[in-house]
Amino acid sequence: MATTIDLRVRLIPWDDPTFVHAFEATREQVRAEGVTINGPDACARVEELLRAAGFPKVRVDCVRSPEEAMAHIAHWTVRRDGAPD
Repeated sequence: MATTIDLRVRLIPWDDPTFVHAFEATREQVRAEGVTINGPDACARVEELLRAAGFPKVRVDCVRSPEEAMAHIAHWTVRRDGAPD
């Protein structure tokens, strides 16, 4: 039986096509590497890859309750320019 993964992502800014494309490619690379996409290790890896791709201030935050973790659900906020002021 396959596990369903529910990943909700909020990109800031969402209207920068270069950033959005880089994020999507990075997310797929992390999946291909076999990292559990809804966990904190995936956030750290995505952040590392996006920084290497030219977004040195990017920040990826993963938020999930214990119930969401058990249900394989995660909420990511990906900020191109780091933490809000």
